[in-house]
Amino acid sequence: MYFYRECVFLLVYIISSISAIPIPNGIVGEPEVECGEDTIEVVFLTEDLFNGRVFVVGHANETDCFSRDVGRKTTTISVPKDRCGVTSIRSINPPGLFVTVKVMISFHEEFITKIDRGYEISCFYMEAEKTVTYPLTVSQASLSPFTVLAEMPRCRYEVVDPVTMDPVSVVSVGSKLLHKWTCDSSAPNLWCMTVHSCFVEDGSGTEFTILKDDGCAIDRYLLDNLEYGPGLLQAQKEAHAFKFADKVVINFQCSIRLDIKDEECPIPTCPDLSKQRKRVIRKTEEKIIPIPQGVADMDVRAPTVEVLDQQLGLAGNEDPLHRLNIQRVYDGRCIPIETLLIPASFCISLIIAMTSVIIYLSFKNRFSKQVV
Repeated sequence: MYFYRECVFLLVYIISSISAIPIPNGIVGEPEVECGEDTIEVVFLTEDLFNGRVFVVGHANETDCFSRDVGRKTTTISVPKDRCGVTSIRSINPPGLFVTVKVMISFHEEFITKIDRGYEISCFYMEAEKTVTYPLTVSQASLSPFTVLAEMPRCRYEVVDPVTMDPVSVVSVGSKLLHKWTCDSSAPNLWCMTVHSCFVEDGSGTEFTILKDDGCAIDRYLLDNLEYGPGLLQAQKEAHAFKFADKVVINFQCSIRLDIKDEECPIPTCPDLSKQRKRVIRKTEEKIIPIPQGVADMDVRAPTVEVLDQQLGLAGNEDPLHRLNIQRVYDGRCIPIETLLIPASFCISLIIAMTSVIIYLSFKNRFSKQVV
């Protein structure tokens, strides 16, 4: 039976600023999360009495996927792990599950407003605590046995801006990105890490491999062979943003193998791809390459990235309201105002001309009556 090991908060969505009077309420601090055996419970503390709703993104109208816990300065939602679009990623070694859900707190009963906030929450469930014992060689004069107990490193995968080093959520095709893999450990000199088995997914199940089981790249135009460093238990590589046809969402996922360090950490020996033609492999077509088994092998997933194609506007078959929201955030208007200047000028000129004609005919008619 799995039990709670850790949970990670990632702010993934903030409603764009609009010219309106905001609801006089807000979130105090960070939400509290309890990763239970069957549910994930999230507790929010608010500045004033809460009169809105909390729901799972994409499942706002499903009975078990929203909460209207109102009338207090706290509100909660309890999300079943087997419903509401909750996703699970299995870690084979150490055995466990990463369970992820996206939750939105809305201070309006029906609509999304300026002060609303969205969170992507991940819980890691592990069958048992795993501690690695690493014996150290000591001089013969020492009679007391000495061992070092080290916790299993916690690893993450990030896609960031190479200049600001901030995580990216929306980019354009061709934008420079920096893929980073990092494992945090209280004893980094004890471990070696190898990134392998990376693939991209379009949000609807289509997957393509970009890094093989041996840690080598397939297509340098998507992701070249990795560079290990600059610190211990770190790897990174710059790449350009790409996207699936007719899709905006792209997800990156890799596996990280951890081994006990023996002198120097081995780095995958990969062929030079500078003269290789473009190629891509569907994940289902990939040939499995035997690789050495490490102490631990865990899956890491980067936050979802939305990639826009500036030449084609936005993507093809996405929801129109979603495309409209993105355009408002990054362009500031639905229709470029420059395209309205000529039609507006023509209409104004036409109105002035018609008004002049009407005034002229009116005076002419009055003058004719006076003469008669």
